[in-house]
Amino acid sequence: MSSLRFALSLLSLASFAACAPNTSGPAPTPTITLAPGTGTLRAEVGPARSSTGTVFCALFNAAAGFPGASPIVGGSLSAPASSGQNVLCEYRNLPAGDYAVSVFHDENGNQQLDLSLFGAPVEGFGATNNVLPPTSAPTFADNRARVDEGQTASVRVQLRY
Repeated sequence: MSSLRFALSLLSLASFAACAPNTSGPAPTPTITLAPGTGTLRAEVGPARSSTGTVFCALFNAAAGFPGASPIVGGSLSAPASSGQNVLCEYRNLPAGDYAVSVFHDENGNQQLDLSLFGAPVEGFGATNNVLPPTSAPTFADNRARVDEGQTASVRVQLRY
């Protein structure tokens, strides 16, 4: 039974790795331009475990590609990491709708989420509502946040190492 549980754990880590942000090659060029709006999404991300590297945030307005590189023009943000501190990824002028943010802490500066030999992330990662299932990749549906016109939606994304 324990070997079956171990095999399922490896499969779940591999499924997250397959959907992880920036895992290989250059990020695709964003192609979605959002209509101007008056909503704001503030994602407080952290805390970072070290002051090395950068925290990257990727915005999504649909499930396609989540949790990878943002397909939205202006949807990729980054900030220097600071040990024990949070960073703020703030998206302004959004039209009303559902959004999700995927994040990772690139500690070694290679602009990708590094993985172990088993496909498990070795750098911090997270998603909007901190729904990171142990047996699958996070989903847009589980991690979406509603942004309304003229309102600010605030979320706290916990980095998991």
